[in-house]
Amino acid sequence: MSIAFWANFEFYTLKKVRYTFHMENYLIGTIIKEYRTRLKISQEELCFGLCAVSTLSRIESGAQVPGRKLVEALFSKMGMNKSVPVTKVDFQRENIEYKVNALVANGDFKIFDLLEEYKNCGDGLDTLETQFYLFFKTMAEDFFKHDGKKALGKYEEALKLSIKDYELHSLPHARLLTKTELLILNNISRTFYFIGEKEMAIELMEFLRAYFEKGIMSEEEKAKNYPVILFNLENWYGLRGESGDYEKTLTYCDIALDCCIRYGKLVLFPFHLFNKGCMLVKLGAISEGKECFEDSFTILNRMKKFEDITYGKKWLKENLGIDM
Repeated sequence: MSIAFWANFEFYTLKKVRYTFHMENYLIGTIIKEYRTRLKISQEELCFGLCAVSTLSRIESGAQVPGRKLVEALFSKMGMNKSVPVTKVDFQRENIEYKVNALVANGDFKIFDLLEEYKNCGDGLDTLETQFYLFFKTMAEDFFKHDGKKALGKYEEALKLSIKDYELHSLPHARLLTKTELLILNNISRTFYFIGEKEMAIELMEFLRAYFEKGIMSEEEKAKNYPVILFNLENWYGLRGESGDYEKTLTYCDIALDCCIRYGKLVLFPFHLFNKGCMLVKLGAISEGKECFEDSFTILNRMKKFEDITYGKKWLKENLGIDM
């Protein structure tokens, strides 16, 4: 087959692909505008920290091709998961993001080679790609080096790429946040706690709790992350030793247990149940607390989480004087 044939075929294919992407861009812009209008979100609210209002207007009219991460972020703020790879590099980076997320979700932070591949597979990272890269690199480095103060600075640097005026005490509760921004805020809160800034950690985690209750997000994101936020708060309040904190923790345990059942996300269910038992014991309801421990250990046994059972029984003996 001649070189001329392949040259003509490639030219025709590129023309067809460009036409397809133009049509998809028009449709994506229309969909963005449709959902934004339906949710009664202004252009200023939606594009805050992501792009200029004029840029969003051009995207919605189909006059501008949006980058993949920008489309993802705009939909994320409206509670949807949507990505539109446009170039070969887009496809490569989206695939790498999937691999990075999958590894981290399974507790594997050996992601440095993937992140460098992510960084080097194109001509440069845009702002939101840089935010993804910096966030996950910081998380991995902190996992191996345990330098909380350095990690905190890097997390805040990543967050300020989209929330330029970020300050802990001025986070507006009405602001629309992307999935990546929520992840960064969660890690900032946890880092505050581990470096001893516990009140700041709780304040920020409470902000996230309120956002997950009232903010715009997909059911998938809420199901995956809301119980984790409540779990952090349960542990932090439960360790402070004040009766009011025990009652608040008990409330959060019940909310989390209901959430796990409603969404069918049961990985954390026995741990929330264990926390509920601890709070009941501390509030004087010892028999009810022991029932929660028994149920928790039964579920963990079914899940083959034998180390967690051993640790839990040891913790109960040492901290509450309870033999199970």
